[in-house]
Amino acid sequence: MKLIRNIALLAGIFMLMTACNKDADELTTSVKANTNPLLAHVPADTTYVFAALESTPEDVVDAYLTRFQPVLEVMSEHIRQFQADYAAGNFEDYEGATLGAAILDELDGELNTANLEKLGISMKAHHAFYATGLFPVIRVGINDAGALRAAIGRIQAKTGWEIPELNLNGTNYWRISEGDMPVGVYIAILDTQLAMSVFPVNAEDKLLAAFLGQDMPAQSLASTNALAIMNKQKGYTAYGSGYLNLSKLADELLNTDSQTYSYLGQEMDFGPGDLEPVCIEEIKSIVAKAPRMTAGTTALTANEFGMRYEIEIENTLAGNLAALVSDVAAAEEGDYLFSAALALKVGKLRSFVLEQALAVTTAPFECQNLSELNQNATELVNQLNIPMPPMVNNLLGARVRLDDFDPTSSLPMGEGLVTLHVDKPEMFIGTASMFIPGFDALDLANQSEPVKIPNELMYIKVDDLEVHALMGKQAIGVSVGEKHSSDLGAFMAAEPKQDGTFLSISYDMARQLEIQSGVAEKWGVDMDDHPSGVHEFSEAFEQSYKAMLGRSRVEMKLTGDGLLIDSMMTFK
Repeated sequence: MKLIRNIALLAGIFMLMTACNKDADELTTSVKANTNPLLAHVPADTTYVFAALESTPEDVVDAYLTRFQPVLEVMSEHIRQFQADYAAGNFEDYEGATLGAAILDELDGELNTANLEKLGISMKAHHAFYATGLFPVIRVGINDAGALRAAIGRIQAKTGWEIPELNLNGTNYWRISEGDMPVGVYIAILDTQLAMSVFPVNAEDKLLAAFLGQDMPAQSLASTNALAIMNKQKGYTAYGSGYLNLSKLADELLNTDSQTYSYLGQEMDFGPGDLEPVCIEEIKSIVAKAPRMTAGTTALTANEFGMRYEIEIENTLAGNLAALVSDVAAAEEGDYLFSAALALKVGKLRSFVLEQALAVTTAPFECQNLSELNQNATELVNQLNIPMPPMVNNLLGARVRLDDFDPTSSLPMGEGLVTLHVDKPEMFIGTASMFIPGFDALDLANQSEPVKIPNELMYIKVDDLEVHALMGKQAIGVSVGEKHSSDLGAFMAAEPKQDGTFLSISYDMARQLEIQSGVAEKWGVDMDDHPSGVHEFSEAFEQSYKAMLGRSRVEMKLTGDGLLIDSMMTFK
């Protein structure tokens, strides 16, 4: 079966959902002590983990619930309609409806904080998601184990689905497995937490006691305070952070003595037993170039939410990548529809990629399973050895700012600013003059103010559309729209951050939704074709989003430590 691939995929999804110069001792004394009791269950050498050290503040939870109130109201209407239909016998033979009705009864027909609290579930509870080997474990704090257990009992009674409880040393749990399935789903309501996991049935003697909290790890993330230390290093807040140890992931998948392989070896379609030693060594050497990924919240308030993701890269490689970033300013801040910037030395990037490909062709991988990488490297060398036009090698990046866009017009057109950053802009001007008759008459090289481009020189001719151009020392800029030519000079001269940012994007999320609606209308996309109720629900979502969404900004950076991705969303 393909179980091991599914487990790896789960870890990858978590990774996508999910340094400083101080030494560990100094950091340990400068960070707050661990406050998440669930981390006492997490082995210090876990393959992956994501947990919050502090609960989300009440005012933040209230703010987001208020924003989504229109959606919740529509949801409540649908729930009431479903309950009425169920009572009338319209879902008589539909088992899913039976379960849904039973759960809704426990929630009094409303999914809200108060009803969850009655079941012993709190929005303020701690949580932890981590691995035992590669097997996922989820722990969520609860306020009242008896209330939750009683609710589950009532649901089972109403549905007729009774899952027998098992017991280990006085602790009850449920195991859901069928036939010859090698793994089971394990659920337990403990004194202060709800625990869920998936692991092999044949590993119960090794893993079940730890899952039930009867065996605790000798060294845990609580005792090392590793997440708090990482948060301090990476700039994460206590509201959620974690990591995926890619090197340990490789060990679990490639070592025959790993916990994962020892339990699932016979069930794996492909494992380390099918690989030659050289393959294992070479795969691990590739992973060692980027041994860990981390993620964490950088901001969580009523009006903003920020996340940072980092791929830690081996120092030499990270330094070489950071050297590819050019001195081009990041996407412009402000109340614009869209702005973006790319800052990469194209010529140097080409040389770097060629150097990496040549290294593989000079010393190709011996592992047969990696032969495709050898072939790709050879093809890449052939492609990159083709001479490139000098003006392409001179490219340093580009910036764009879109101030307005009308998707409903006969010829959708935006207004804003665009700059192309190059080492020798006069080379680009000379090339344009060769292919566009009359372009040389603009004499851009000797102009200090933006020059209006005559309509007859433009490839796309639009009446009443003003386009201006300006050449700087290392940039060529164009403004589109009557109002924007006066901004062009300052836009071209914007100062770079010089912090390794090579790609940045900022956009107005609410206006983006409006444009999408305009495009749908222009192209005749009819929302009323959806099933009954779906249009009303999606419309409520759209209106809520438009009313609450502010801006979204993403920045990608290459530093001496690796690749950083910062995202920030603001709300009205």
